[in-house]
Amino acid sequence: MSANASLLVEQLWQLKRLVDRGECADIQFVHLNNLLREPNYRADVLRRAEASGSEKVRKLVGAIRGQDSGTPLMATTDTQHIPAAEPEAVRATPRKRRHLVWLAPLVAAGAALTVGFTALEPQTIRISDDITTPTTWEGGKTYVLDDIVFVDNTTLTIEAGATILGENGSALIVTRGSQLFSRGRPDQPVVFTSAREEGERNRGDWGGVVLLGNAPVNQPSAQIEGVPATDQRGSFGGPDANDSCGVVEYTRIEFAGFEVYQNNELNGLTLGGCGSNTIVRHVQVHRALDDGIEMFGGTVDLKHILVSGAADDSIDWDWGWRGRVQFAIIQQHADVGDNAFEGDNNGNQHEATPRSEPVFYNVTLAGTGHGAKAHRGMVLREGTGGHFHNMIIDSYAMEAMDTRDEVRALAAGGELTFSHNIIAATGTMGSGQQEQGAGDDDYGFDEEAWLRSPENRNYLSISSVLHPAARHLTAPDFRPRIPSRDMPATTPPKSEFFDESATFSGAINPKNPGSWLAGWTAFPES
Repeated sequence: MSANASLLVEQLWQLKRLVDRGECADIQFVHLNNLLREPNYRADVLRRAEASGSEKVRKLVGAIRGQDSGTPLMATTDTQHIPAAEPEAVRATPRKRRHLVWLAPLVAAGAALTVGFTALEPQTIRISDDITTPTTWEGGKTYVLDDIVFVDNTTLTIEAGATILGENGSALIVTRGSQLFSRGRPDQPVVFTSAREEGERNRGDWGGVVLLGNAPVNQPSAQIEGVPATDQRGSFGGPDANDSCGVVEYTRIEFAGFEVYQNNELNGLTLGGCGSNTIVRHVQVHRALDDGIEMFGGTVDLKHILVSGAADDSIDWDWGWRGRVQFAIIQQHADVGDNAFEGDNNGNQHEATPRSEPVFYNVTLAGTGHGAKAHRGMVLREGTGGHFHNMIIDSYAMEAMDTRDEVRALAAGGELTFSHNIIAATGTMGSGQQEQGAGDDDYGFDEEAWLRSPENRNYLSISSVLHPAARHLTAPDFRPRIPSRDMPATTPPKSEFFDESATFSGAINPKNPGSWLAGWTAFPES
């Protein structure tokens, strides 16, 4: 590594640390690997840091600009300039070099926008054509999707405070090789919602948001649902595990999931083949007609996620997803929904590789008990692995977990683990003892015996460990009502992604009076 490049890496690391200390009002988090490898991401961070950072931040930005050539920085084994606390920047596989040009924000694709200014809607812009050049949707304005809009071979930036309304039959699909930067703030989230009037909105009013990338999937010729097989813009997957589909943070997606054709609805947020340099943080999907969030392969990570009132599964994965999740909340509604988690590997070939094997820490699954619709906490099938720790699974009428297909070998081989969790107010921990004869769909694997085994250190509570308000539809409270000293939690892994201090069960720290949900989430009924 040259001296100039080493200095730039050190300066970028210093910038991340200043952001972590709260010296930049407009940036909540900086991903170091993306800062090094993604010129678009780096340019966006520098712009926002210069606009809202402290004097120290602004001076550092000026110094960085003097060194930065706008090209990806390769990973290095030179640890002199990267402290040991940031090992991923040293270990990570270099991203394939690309020559990317960052165009200044506020550049709009005039041909892609149909602008309708009226006395009643002075800030409303209708979107009818695909986006094919770098485009920015400005904060404080409303954008209406008239149809399925593709972001094709370019970038779309959505500023904090922007509102995107979806007409019936519309969706936003970001194709492979493109990126979405939807960057809200705690006090000004980006909101995707129905174009119908408040009070008339329903699940399935519009399609949702789809991001497609180049990370590995185990399904040949993968094509996203809702796009014709003949349209290559729906293709996804590739060899780049570090691929970036962009940034989605402090963003709400409401009333999505229209039925494309019979029994095939789009999800609130769909991530197909998105890689580990994609950032998905502080995202709520509310009242989706199908799944809340679904991953089709890839290595994308999720942090600070809320799925409320999904009409099918809340978090679903298929085709070899190997991402990480920390701080996720699932709120079931009593009259709709299926499983909080539904995990699959590949329905056509259960042993397909890469095998689905996500890692979860600090998750709250809030069921509704014996309501109008019975729910399961988790269904794991078709060869998926996974690792589930520091979770609260509370008030599920059917069972905490149902495993299917080939499970025993996965558990014995360490590809499927479930430990240090609380299972509360749930009829059974697993369905193993109930499955006999033709009903035995996992070859005699006894989930309940496995979950109860002493080495897994799971805790069973007869009564709920969440406040009754966790089920409230418009003003929920997901804090646990047991102290952290009574929780069987373990320490999350050491990495740039995980918060190692989260040695508590569930997604909300019981020692904090507030939560990470404050300000940017909402729970409209219609």
